[in-house]
Amino acid sequence: MKHYFFALLGVTMLFTYSYGQHQQHTIPDANSSTQQSYNPDKSNFSTVKTSLPVSRPQALANVKPTGKRVTYDLVIDEQTVNLTGKSIKGMTINGGIPGPTMRFTEGDIAIIRVQNKLKTETSLHWHGILLPNKQDGVSYLNTPPIQAGDTYTFEYPLVQSGTYWFHSHTRYQEQVGVYGSIVIQPQRPVYKVDHDLVLLLSDWTTENPAYILKNLKRRNEWYSIRRGNVQSLNRIIQHKAVGAYLRQSMMKMAPMDISDVYYERFLINGRDTVRYPEIKAGQTVRLRVINASASTYFHVNYAGGPMKLIAADGLDVQPVDVDRRLIAIAETYDFLITVPKGGAFEVRASAQDGSGYATALLGTGPAKYAPTIPRPDLYKLTANMSRMGGMGMGTMNMGHTDTTAQANMSMNGPMIHDMPGMNQNANQQAVNLTKQASKKKDMGGMDHSQMQMGQSSPTQATPTKPKKQDGMAETSDRGMDHSQMDMGRKPTDGKPAPAKKAARPTKPAGSMDGMNHSGMNMGGMNTTKDGKMAMTGMDHGQMDHSSMPGMDHSKMAMKMDSMPNKKTDSNKPDDMAGMDHTNMNMDAKSGDMAGMKGMSMMDELNTIDYGILKSPEPIVFPANHPIREIPLTLTGNMFRYIWGFNGQPLSRADMIQIRRGEIVRMQLMNNTMMMHPIHLHGHYFRVLNGQGQYSPLKHTINVSPMQSVTIEFMADDDKDWFFHCHLLYHMLSGMARVVSYGDKPDSSIASIQKLHLRDMRDNQPFTWGYLQLGYPLNYFALNVSNNKNAIVAGGDHNWRTNQFEFDLDYERYFGDWFRVFAGIDGGNEEFLRRVRPEDGVLPAEGRRIIRPVAGIRYMLPFLIQSEVKLDTRGNVRFQLSGQQMLFPRLDFQYQTQWLVGGYLRAHVELQYTVTKNLFLHTDYDTRYKTFAGGLGYNF
Repeated sequence: MKHYFFALLGVTMLFTYSYGQHQQHTIPDANSSTQQSYNPDKSNFSTVKTSLPVSRPQALANVKPTGKRVTYDLVIDEQTVNLTGKSIKGMTINGGIPGPTMRFTEGDIAIIRVQNKLKTETSLHWHGILLPNKQDGVSYLNTPPIQAGDTYTFEYPLVQSGTYWFHSHTRYQEQVGVYGSIVIQPQRPVYKVDHDLVLLLSDWTTENPAYILKNLKRRNEWYSIRRGNVQSLNRIIQHKAVGAYLRQSMMKMAPMDISDVYYERFLINGRDTVRYPEIKAGQTVRLRVINASASTYFHVNYAGGPMKLIAADGLDVQPVDVDRRLIAIAETYDFLITVPKGGAFEVRASAQDGSGYATALLGTGPAKYAPTIPRPDLYKLTANMSRMGGMGMGTMNMGHTDTTAQANMSMNGPMIHDMPGMNQNANQQAVNLTKQASKKKDMGGMDHSQMQMGQSSPTQATPTKPKKQDGMAETSDRGMDHSQMDMGRKPTDGKPAPAKKAARPTKPAGSMDGMNHSGMNMGGMNTTKDGKMAMTGMDHGQMDHSSMPGMDHSKMAMKMDSMPNKKTDSNKPDDMAGMDHTNMNMDAKSGDMAGMKGMSMMDELNTIDYGILKSPEPIVFPANHPIREIPLTLTGNMFRYIWGFNGQPLSRADMIQIRRGEIVRMQLMNNTMMMHPIHLHGHYFRVLNGQGQYSPLKHTINVSPMQSVTIEFMADDDKDWFFHCHLLYHMLSGMARVVSYGDKPDSSIASIQKLHLRDMRDNQPFTWGYLQLGYPLNYFALNVSNNKNAIVAGGDHNWRTNQFEFDLDYERYFGDWFRVFAGIDGGNEEFLRRVRPEDGVLPAEGRRIIRPVAGIRYMLPFLIQSEVKLDTRGNVRFQLSGQQMLFPRLDFQYQTQWLVGGYLRAHVELQYTVTKNLFLHTDYDTRYKTFAGGLGYNF
């Protein structure tokens, strides 16, 4: 058995060495040595006929300079603040939280002097602003950090108007107060208002953010307890959700939750209640709402009735009335409201998880409160998740190298879009995209003649086969001709439009074998009394989807618009009003059928409906440019709290390589159980939401669980830009990338740019553990771990007999659930090896030994941790352990061990949570044959 042990140990060390050699990968540019110099302020694309900022160079060319240089001085300092009744050290800008609102006019030159009075470095990023790379403010990536005691001056032209904000990009500083707002007025105002009011939303905690992240890493349930969101067994039974819970557990998934962190306060402009008595009845107010929180989504609604949504992420959209809006982290929305007579009317920002809200009262008199937003039904969401068959596991895959750069490139040929199955590994999807670029999908027999689902996207990916529709170039969509698809609109002659001439007469281009929609009438959609949509004239009976691999129509749903307001968008066809396009997103060019590729599991209350956003101007990207398709699966492991793209955290990931002059299309597929607000620095992207030419421009997009969103932008800048989830603790745990043009960094940053990964610290080690003091048994545990490695120790001791056992191991993770380990076990001999009669002797009482061990650990279904351990004497031990919350504060834990040829041990324990770090415990251990109890402490 010694030979087996050393063989296992050798394999363990070999894997440890080989996987430890992974370093940052970059894909070299074949043309890098021959790249010509260029002016980054001059666009590499022909002019896009729009006043919207499709890229920085084009916006710069469109905006007339005002000749004004507007200067602000910002001082970042550490001060004692009290926002909750408890004083803590916070970080302020110019003495306040939040920092000041900086106001400019489009065409101004912004000059912002930032003085750092902290004892550590800081930074400021100008969120959503199109500016030169060096001014972006991400420490070590494109801007030097502002060292303690230093002053750094930012200077850049303002090429856009709208509502924006700024925040620190240094570790946890955004959470503790380093953020503020920016308002840029247009040179030609569109709306005349009486008041222009910024509402900056944020979340506030008195806890050290570094400790918050450690708590999330260790899976402490304290935050769920404080929010009242623990899905304990008693509540699962009460809500009749046992079946869903068992399905979740079988797939190694914890119950659904909305948010990670508990916050003591939610704030509007630095207070939980803020009043504006200067606003009078009958006046019109422009609300500039900014979600500057670290990890909270907000529902915003108004006591005075519907709000007119007029801008998203700073840019105008076609106005639409809403009763409420769920705003993702880092998004901004502008609303027009009118204040009625008879009181002070509330604008309420409610945390999505239902744990609290903040209030702004407009006007004077008695308060008129906005409707309460219901708490999310976590049991319903868990049931939705469980019915999806494990597609939300979103596992990390750190045992493999990153394949982000395996993007699908199209050059002057038909663009073939992949429609990956929702369970498909993201890395394989990238490979499939590359392979499919040389093929043409054939889906014959599908008659789309009477279906039109949005206009074609205006980017021409097939310059060799131009088509015309509504005066624009249309792109071939996976070989599917959508040009005649009509949804809720009939041809003027009442007959189907003739099919386009096909390149292959025996099998028309764009056909889907066996799929016939000719009898599918979507014009007869009616609203029932209960608010549901009845598609009375729609017959699915003749639809055969068998020839469409990867396309699961069983979960394709058409539901009512998620907004409670019954008013409709006048720009939509009347018979489509109230239809939620977020789950059926059929942009004819992109082929991004979000409702088919990735049905969101969120209910309508917690869905962000981007289908209501429509650009005020058509946006047609120039033709004859290469298109780079990049599939990115949003992945994560809630048990270890590691997040990433395509199974890799930032520290192990490739840069996303793009080139100037390309049109970059990203398919964001969220296979996790969390909502993720994804932000791209320095660029605006089109959100392909079914609006065709009128798809809106944004800089931040929410991707809900099981949802797929496609965005595209013109690569019209230079150098390196950050791309990340804007939920602070997800970003710091790895959900980030660098989008790189492949250029040399600015000279001021070149020597320190390699420190960016270290500064992000997603691979830093965290240390935690517990002590359970009691009588007669005591227990302890210690864990020091980063993304792939861990040092774990644990043990127990009996006061009465002085018996004890301990272990100390080094673990190496290969994926989410599997790891190998090697270390030592120590303690009383009868606990560590077989007692074999053939030996002729029994172990001496009280004899203590230490032995080398090695083994494997793996997470089984129902979240059961398994272990197989082998020592140098040939002893083999199996172990199973797990836990279950019985009540919100009462946790049941169990462990069983079997030493082959030796003992069988069982340990059961109850823990009652008192505070974040204190708990009471009682347990029984068959090895010691005694009950025990006492006080525990988490550290």
